[in-house]
Amino acid sequence: MGEARRTCPTCGEAYGSEALFCPRDGAPLAARKPEALGDPYLGLHIGGKLHLQRLIGIGSMGRVYRASQPDIGRPVAVKVLHREHMKRRDLVARFLREGRVAGGLSHPNLVTVHGSGELDPSPGQSAAEPYLVMEFLDGLTLRSALAATEGALPLPRALAVVLSICDALGEAHAKDIVHRDLKPENVMLVHVGADPDFVKVLDFGVARVGEADSSIATHAGAILGTALYACPESARGDRVGPPGDVYSIATVLFECLAGRPPFTGKGPVDVLIQHAQAAPPDVRSEGQGRGVPEPLARLLETNLAKSPGERSADARAFGRSLVDAARASGLDVGALMQRATLLGAPSVRSDGAPTPLSSSVTRKTLRDLGTRTS
Repeated sequence: MGEARRTCPTCGEAYGSEALFCPRDGAPLAARKPEALGDPYLGLHIGGKLHLQRLIGIGSMGRVYRASQPDIGRPVAVKVLHREHMKRRDLVARFLREGRVAGGLSHPNLVTVHGSGELDPSPGQSAAEPYLVMEFLDGLTLRSALAATEGALPLPRALAVVLSICDALGEAHAKDIVHRDLKPENVMLVHVGADPDFVKVLDFGVARVGEADSSIATHAGAILGTALYACPESARGDRVGPPGDVYSIATVLFECLAGRPPFTGKGPVDVLIQHAQAAPPDVRSEGQGRGVPEPLARLLETNLAKSPGERSADARAFGRSLVDAARASGLDVGALMQRATLLGAPSVRSDGAPTPLSSSVTRKTLRDLGTRTS
């Protein structure tokens, strides 16, 4: 396996540099923190326009730095591919793909990619290191939010977050883009105005674009996405369409309500087998999910079906069904923070931008908002 250079933030086990995810719990492995090795990127000036100031995150694919753009005075995030991945063409392609796909989408709940480039080759490197420039998000991941609340969110907050995810991925689905890796680690909650949980969906590195997409080669049986949130068709190595993202969203909502994902196991293979074969549990059978209303529990069960054809056709259809189920449950959710595009024609501000429906703007109930529009 070689020198152990990557560690699991969940269990602490160390693995060789070729591993991306922990074989025990599926968590993304992180390289040793650059500070311990002498970070070669801190203080770096790129093209006279970017100044890397502070390391803010380390993931399986790269390191993320807060950077300044002195010419326009705004902070940005710069993601640099791990050097050990430079020899793997598939990982380089995945990294660059994130910029292309996300850069072609425009939605308030999707991370904005401003551009990309390549660093000058460093000593001992034969190729330039690619980087992405993205909007700087000052917040926490949904994973961190769950950890801070002992694994589950209050029902109103969970619905608000997931409805925003539905609207964001619905925009991608409308452009024939499937995320294929939706999980709490890829959802950021940032403070925007009076909204402390404004959603940003990240990481389109394994997204599928169109029917004939082949820019990343995938062999039969390849598993895309983290095992805990993988849809059955992904677990089987089959093609993943918008209903696959719907399954992952339903899995995230299940965890937000129950305090644990619907399927867990001794390792990712065990979890994938359950996704492919086992009937989903009733969210109300879990300790923290006992208070979930029946219409919402039934909707979760439907959208955790093994067959894609039994689920909602895409993320926005699932979002509308969530609103209907909440309305049928008699819920009064004053903290709903969701863009009106999910529910029909958007309201518009004076500058032409759609207006978010936030608790600071409206106290409408889900019953008020739940009318389905064609």
